[in-house]
Amino acid sequence: MRILKYILLLIVLVALALVVFIATKDGRYSVTSSRMIKLEKSTLFQYVNDYKNWEDFCSLKEDDAQLRFTFPENTVGVGGAFSWDGGLESGKMQTIYLKENDSIAQNLSWNDSESKANIIFRDTIGGTKVRWSCKGNQNFLGKFYALFSGGIEKKLTQNFENSLAKLDKVLTKEINTYDISINGLVNVNKIKYLKRRSISKIPDFYTKVQKQMPLLLNFVKDNNVATFGSPFVAFDSYDIPNNLVKFAIAIPLKEEIFTTPESEFTTDSILPYQAVKITLKGDYSHSKEAWEKGTEFIKQNNLEESATGTYQEVYTKSRKDIKYPSQWITEIYIPIKAKPVSKLAQPKPQTVISEAME
Repeated sequence: MRILKYILLLIVLVALALVVFIATKDGRYSVTSSRMIKLEKSTLFQYVNDYKNWEDFCSLKEDDAQLRFTFPENTVGVGGAFSWDGGLESGKMQTIYLKENDSIAQNLSWNDSESKANIIFRDTIGGTKVRWSCKGNQNFLGKFYALFSGGIEKKLTQNFENSLAKLDKVLTKEINTYDISINGLVNVNKIKYLKRRSISKIPDFYTKVQKQMPLLLNFVKDNNVATFGSPFVAFDSYDIPNNLVKFAIAIPLKEEIFTTPESEFTTDSILPYQAVKITLKGDYSHSKEAWEKGTEFIKQNNLEESATGTYQEVYTKSRKDIKYPSQWITEIYIPIKAKPVSKLAQPKPQTVISEAME
């Protein structure tokens, strides 16, 4: 009996010593991982900036099959977030600051340990260097868990490296799978539309559209505005020397509406015109090639672009419909001076598939 008491006392002393050791252990940690990915900086930034995409490359699920991601209404930009729970892991990540096409600052909560994280995108030879770093301070439970799992720095480093590797694989495959079709000459009907004017640097155009399109759609929803068709962009000017594009984010109206003079939303109309139509199925990074092929078709058929029509990109299927870039559908319209269709060369659709798909 006395031996049993000594054993129990020894267990208590060991447990007490362990508690003291863990409590006095420095809980600060700092990790950094980086990877060079052969994609444009803006493409990577736009993909990572939407937390709905993280389910496809975040390696947390590889470590815990029971893990489930939860997405709030806002997953893009400042205030965007997502959380995970189940099995051994739980946590939340939220964007607190970003610089477009440059960096994303985050608050990270992981198993009750709070930390600050940063993802930085830098141009480099052949692509973009993505650098992901994190600093924080563990509480007692976090330090206890780390003691028996190799430490949080080891865990985070492994997670960051695996996630970046998967981001490279998943996104490269998605981005490099696309299709460009020249649909030829079409008639664009008259429409009334609701718009919100904007301006951006040319490389930031799609990031700006991604950020501001929800403002238009929320206005439509909150005010019960009757619309039809897909959202689109009407271009006012494309100033290459000054690196600026002026445009309006828009959506067709079923019936005319009136907004207040001070409103950022106004109405406008497009008169009927002829245009060369190009369809891009895939990520927006290929839109430049799609526009160039449309321009090439115009030259081959001795057509002339017209200043009276409206240059448009119609987002028939976009990230709000499906998160996979290879499935997005964008219709491009280049206005031209009318010419009989019979004199036009037959367009040849082009399909480009990445080597990773073969």
